[in-house]
Amino acid sequence: MSYIIDRFEGDNAVCEKEDRTTLLVPRSELPPQSMEGDVLVYEDGVYRIDSDATQERRRRIEEKRKRLFG
Repeated sequence: MSYIIDRFEGDNAVCEKEDRTTLLVPRSELPPQSMEGDVLVYEDGVYRIDSDATQERRRRIEEKRKRLFG
């Protein structure tokens, strides 16, 4: 399953699931370099950043931003 880090609140990350619901994940369970907007994958009890999915997501968001605001 994959998640997107929406924001950090204290010692937790608020992550959005694929079904648009949210999940609180302790920062201590995330890779140290985790940032808002990163796509996470949970496998074998460990969260990891999906770099390819994160880059693709950021590219799509930037394209939408350019179309909206020039």
